[in-house]
Amino acid sequence: MTTGKILLGLALAACAVPGPRLAAADEPAAASLSSVPIPLPGTRIDSVLVSVNGEPITLLDVILETGSREKELAGIYSGERLFSETRKLRMETVERIVTRKLIYEKYKANPFDIPRQEIENLLDEFVRTSGAESRTALEKSLLPFGITPERLREQAKETIAVEVLLMRDCDHHVDVTPKEVYEDYKAHPEKWTVPEKISLQLLQINVTAGSAGGDPKAAVKAIRKELDEDSSQKNFTRLVLERSDGATASDGGITEGAELAKLRPEFIEALKGKKSGDVVGPVEAPEAFFFLRVIGIEPAKLIPFSQANREVREALHKTKTAEKRKEYSEQVRQHAVIRYFFD
Repeated sequence: MTTGKILLGLALAACAVPGPRLAAADEPAAASLSSVPIPLPGTRIDSVLVSVNGEPITLLDVILETGSREKELAGIYSGERLFSETRKLRMETVERIVTRKLIYEKYKANPFDIPRQEIENLLDEFVRTSGAESRTALEKSLLPFGITPERLREQAKETIAVEVLLMRDCDHHVDVTPKEVYEDYKAHPEKWTVPEKISLQLLQINVTAGSAGGDPKAAVKAIRKELDEDSSQKNFTRLVLERSDGATASDGGITEGAELAKLRPEFIEALKGKKSGDVVGPVEAPEAFFFLRVIGIEPAKLIPFSQANREVREALHKTKTAEKRKEYSEQVRQHAVIRYFFD
């Protein structure tokens, strides 16, 4: 049984009413207990960022949940951009933790049974998402930060309890009618349109370190002359196999079913108005010259409502559920005492 189904069962038990069929196996937003990023010099990892009805939320609480994503950001950005993206991520996480703490207070005020086995199952999930070799290894890595096995279990219990309440008080009350599904489909045809696709053969002559040696322009000129004389698929394929520096040269330079709008801008411009069998080039780019032969074009097409119906319903249900959860979050915050200790 998946965690999503387990939570649904607990939610139904908590509200004691029949529940809706899940359109998708939505998994709970479990904390990502990955290795803790090293804070900036002078930053205390136990610094209190927020208090929620007197309960503190520390920097450690935040980066325990953002650690995995912060590593990804560090691989993409640097300098000021990395600082701003990391700050944005941590602030969003702070708000999510604040809401979760407040919802958990509702659970503690009116608790329901959460089987110990489900807590253990979620702890096993924590281990998988953390990348730790075992539960023991995870617990050992967190002890220096004051995260005891008992606290880890409490966090798992909190995660389950909050998700159950969200499903019971929010998701369970979301209804999507057939009329809404059809109206959403008609209002947003761009969402349900398969984009125009193109299949190409590509012949690439690198500017440097290519098969043309020291004179790529001469090679391009010679290829253009040959194609002017014979632009057939057979001749184009021969030239690709003999001369191309492209990664797909050994397969004849073929790329099938690429979205036209996602091709590099130079290709999109060169292919305007072209049809199957047409050859264009040389198309000049910083790293190479390209010749393109159009194999075929699939025009954009709208997916029939009969085929898109289920996906439209699921997307609409997801949107309405997110809105309901946002309203719920605002409600639980109304009478809470929330103090921030950062700018």
